[in-house]
Amino acid sequence: MAFIGNIFGAYAGKQLGKYNQDLYNLQARIDKRNAEIKLATFKKVEEPRLKRDLKRIKSNLFVNLLKSGVDVDRIGETPYLMMLDQEVENAFEISIANYNATVNYQNEINRSLLTQARGAGEKYKGDITYRTELAKAGGDIIMNKSYYESLLG
Repeated sequence: MAFIGNIFGAYAGKQLGKYNQDLYNLQARIDKRNAEIKLATFKKVEEPRLKRDLKRIKSNLFVNLLKSGVDVDRIGETPYLMMLDQEVENAFEISIANYNATVNYQNEINRSLLTQARGAGEKYKGDITYRTELAKAGGDIIMNKSYYESLLG
């Protein structure tokens, strides 16, 4: 009567695979949502804060240049060139911050997709266990056909 245990094992394997897949899918949805929250936080909080800080730095530089007077005898150090250099640096800083936020978002989305794929793998393992156990139950019934007939009738 081992086939009865195999049938229960088949059912348990299938249910366990489905449960694990649901669990991984939930984790993937949580990871994806966290990635969206982090990107939105960057866009609504961090990026404006960074722009304000860079604007403050530019303003301070401008005030310092005005206080110091205009000195045009040194090449590359005129107030205009220093302000231009600061603008380039500010634009670069914002670009790097946006790039990093985008890369982090993509990495988190990819991680959620990998988690979802692990869930599909767990479901597949459960389906394989289901089929294997049913095959074992069928094999046991066929191998012990004469014995089981005597028990049943």
